[in-house]
Amino acid sequence: MKKKDNNKEIKIIFSSQKGMALLTTLIFVFVLVSLGVALLTMTNNDSKLSTLQRESNKAFYLADAGIDDTFWKLNTLIEEGGEGVNWRPTGEPDPGTATEYYQVTVVDDGYDADNDRKVKITSQGTVTGGEFSRGKRSIEVTAEIDYPLETMYDFAILSEKIILFQGTPGPDVVGDVHSNDDILVSGHFADTYPGNATCSGDTNDVNSDNTGLPPIDVPDVDYDELKARALAAEAASGVVHYHTGDVTLGNGEVRNWTGIHYIEGSLEAKNGSEIHVTNGAIIATGDVAVKEGAIFDIYNDDTYIDVNDPITALALVAQGDIKIHAKSTIQEGVVQSIRADGVPEGYIELKNGCEVTGSIIADTVYLRNKCTVNYPSSGINEITKKGDPFFKRTSWREVY
Repeated sequence: MKKKDNNKEIKIIFSSQKGMALLTTLIFVFVLVSLGVALLTMTNNDSKLSTLQRESNKAFYLADAGIDDTFWKLNTLIEEGGEGVNWRPTGEPDPGTATEYYQVTVVDDGYDADNDRKVKITSQGTVTGGEFSRGKRSIEVTAEIDYPLETMYDFAILSEKIILFQGTPGPDVVGDVHSNDDILVSGHFADTYPGNATCSGDTNDVNSDNTGLPPIDVPDVDYDELKARALAAEAASGVVHYHTGDVTLGNGEVRNWTGIHYIEGSLEAKNGSEIHVTNGAIIATGDVAVKEGAIFDIYNDDTYIDVNDPITALALVAQGDIKIHAKSTIQEGVVQSIRADGVPEGYIELKNGCEVTGSIIADTVYLRNKCTVNYPSSGINEITKKGDPFFKRTSWREVY
């Protein structure tokens, strides 16, 4: 009888619905809590990943800023606030803040095929104040020296000091002119001049608005190379190209020269004398004086002028003064007065119908009435020189 009662009680327990609601509620709450914990964990992980990514990105951009800053230091002249191409960091500079900065190293990396120097620049950006961890990224760039190509002869007339245009209507000039000092006019040259006249001084009688501009560098002349070419031409031809001492031509004397003739001294062509130069130049270490009544001409054609060889642009060069007072023709080339050390000291004076197709460069330039200076549309204006060296990038990569 007791066994039957126990079975009855068991059936009652299993058949009763009391407590099921509580159990269901507990299970539901457990599931919700589990989902909440999982969601919070995922959110926290995403936040960490986002923060880590942000710190890593900061480190990358800091490293990139270090590369840019290094190129600026290397490629900016010292006098303009940079460090120049020879700069190398002493230690490791770390511009930035105490927790966000970059460190740069620059090491020499040999030479390229043109024997120009190469460097390897490594910049590491660092973020140390991160919430979860520090971020570091590094960039490595290789670079090599290059040179911009700059035109050597941009002006019909370029002077270190005064340019004086004199006479009415005045000389005939086609092309721009520039003085690193002042431009003066005595007469009516400015009335018909079609070009652009600029100066670095405070007086410009051609255009008063074009004053105070930056000075223009005067091109150098390689006298040693000119002398060597004259000697080489003399050795090859047996004709004198290298003249020791002054050369003076009197009435009735004629010289027909080809190629470069180098005079260790001055050149004087007196009344009644003649000098004819074909595909060449006259170089004098003293003065050049072509007197009124002489005949003087230099003709250089396209077969002589080589845009890759600046020497061929020169027609008449002296370290002293150049005075051409005869009705003369120079076509085409540069007429320049400059010392061997690169300082323009002498003056150039043209008058009596002298014609120059090319460029005139000197410390001081005087152009009298009836003279013509015509800047050519091709030839010498295509001749270039190397500008200041700079480093250009040849490769970029992120290093880990």
